[in-house]
Amino acid sequence: MSQLKETAIEVASLLDAEVEVTGETCLVKKKRQLNIHTDQNNFSCMLELDISFKKLKDNGHAMNIAEILLLPEELPAFTAAWSSFYRPLPVNFKQRCETNPNIVCLHLESMECPKDFAARLSAALQALEPLESIS
Repeated sequence: MSQLKETAIEVASLLDAEVEVTGETCLVKKKRQLNIHTDQNNFSCMLELDISFKKLKDNGHAMNIAEILLLPEELPAFTAAWSSFYRPLPVNFKQRCETNPNIVCLHLESMECPKDFAARLSAALQALEPLESIS
């Protein structure tokens, strides 16, 4: 089994997700339900998180990219868990946040071992579980 496929299987396990390997890219298929409350309406939607890694190198590092949709009230818990993970963020880590009144889109990008990126992402998503039971 190739290093890419082995890594993909481990990432799938860490994120409790499915993976699809195409060429040098691994797409992670993980769904998340969001319940959006506005002044007059409530929406419940199932979203697929956009997570991938590509160009796995011999040293085990790859370009990891994730686009995570959050409710505004979830952002502090997610970012706290993300940044306080036991493995420090790599120096080349990039983060960008786009917001509107009802949803936040967090773009995350780093060059590191995909298993480390997936474990950090899993911990950050697990930090949201207590908030999900409240909504």
